[in-house]
Amino acid sequence: MSRRTPPKGIKPQKATPARGGLTDLFLVVLTVFGVMTRTPVGGVTLWAYDLARGVETERPSLIATFTAGPSARVLAELEAIFVQPEAMAGALSSAQGAPGEGFPEPYRTAARIALAKGDGPADEALRAELAALPAEERALAALDRLYKGDVEEALEVYAVGAEPRSRAIRRARQVGTDDPSRYAAHRAFLPDAQARAARAAVDGTMGLAKALTLTWPIAAPHRISSRFGYRIHPVLKTRKLHNGVDLSAPIGTPVLAAQAGEVEKAAQDPLNGKFIIVNHGHGVRSSYCHLDALHVQKGDAVTAGQVIADSGNTGRSTGPHLHFTLRVGRDAVDPERFRPGG
Repeated sequence: MSRRTPPKGIKPQKATPARGGLTDLFLVVLTVFGVMTRTPVGGVTLWAYDLARGVETERPSLIATFTAGPSARVLAELEAIFVQPEAMAGALSSAQGAPGEGFPEPYRTAARIALAKGDGPADEALRAELAALPAEERALAALDRLYKGDVEEALEVYAVGAEPRSRAIRRARQVGTDDPSRYAAHRAFLPDAQARAARAAVDGTMGLAKALTLTWPIAAPHRISSRFGYRIHPVLKTRKLHNGVDLSAPIGTPVLAAQAGEVEKAAQDPLNGKFIIVNHGHGVRSSYCHLDALHVQKGDAVTAGQVIADSGNTGRSTGPHLHFTLRVGRDAVDPERFRPGG
């Protein structure tokens, strides 16, 4: 085939990149990142990646990716408490206090951590009034004033103010949402910036409070046969992340729900054997693997300490034990950090 040449006197034009090429590439990268981190497809892809690496993990819910809740990175703020365990002694209880008694435990301890680096309450008058206080004291003093018997309401008003919360409730009521005053029912009607602020304060504090008041999943005498972190996998003989703790116990040992919540999954697969995932709300989930018998099913409401299964030796297991995983957001965290009396 002959090559066409330009007429004499006309220089050939050099090819130039199309305008917006870098912008288009940037948008593609952002799209891929979003798919990989915030959609069901991404959640399943990341699960498959963990599975290929031999990491014990549960198949994700197709809706859980959208409701991940707070990042576990805020848990780094707990270090000061765990190196001084006496600071926690007697501080935590599950009951909410009465109005006028101040913001109650265990949410008070959680808020002290989750809100320590914030700017203070959204209400300008209240922020000015408390401006002389240190940041940690300012957050708790504001919550003491805002608390009227509903922990989530106080946290949301602290984060976004009373009027934005009221507008979101009105919009939720207009579309027929059940119980629109609940944070979970109207949070979708908050503007983006305020939704992020509310999520950090409400989900961050409530999620930490749930983690801080966990029930250990086995009450019978047992030992921890493998701790959280990287290890040489006992079957694959390669270095893998162990995303939970292994509690050595005879087959048939009662397994307890670590916190109140709803059973998100009760199923079986070749890796985890029979397993249960409990959604405790605000991004906190616990999973229980290698079970022998399941006593609950998907959709069941469970209470903290309720017997939900018997431990076993199903799936990829080298001996009878319970593999217990705790997740805050998408991240697995070390359950021993939150073990009562640990």
